[in-house]
Amino acid sequence: MSSEAALPLTRHTAPRRRALGDPTPLACTVAKAAVDAVLGGATLDAYVRWIEPDLFAALARQHSLARRAGIRPNGPVGVRRARVCRVARDAAEVSIVIEHAGRCRAVAMRLEESRRRWLVVGLQVG
Repeated sequence: MSSEAALPLTRHTAPRRRALGDPTPLACTVAKAAVDAVLGGATLDAYVRWIEPDLFAALARQHSLARRAGIRPNGPVGVRRARVCRVARDAAEVSIVIEHAGRCRAVAMRLEESRRRWLVVGLQVG
């Protein structure tokens, strides 16, 4: 028999990653910018990091069409209400009511975790 004391067996587990924070501020900012772009306002270039590339290209195309048609936003775009539903640890779905020129529009959005940050992977402007 060995004179060494037996060490207890412990199970090694990888450190648990923290869940991402609240996606509401990012969702509201991207929704306002997307509606502004669709209405022919400013481009979404500042938000390329947070929008999935195919979705970004589609929004840029809509912005270009609005500009060529001579459409320009008349007044600021604001968020009236936002509701977030975390559907998974790394995914959230957001519904946002946007107000512009006395008219309300609905925006639906899905965000997923990508490289430790939120990424907009789906966006629908009503």
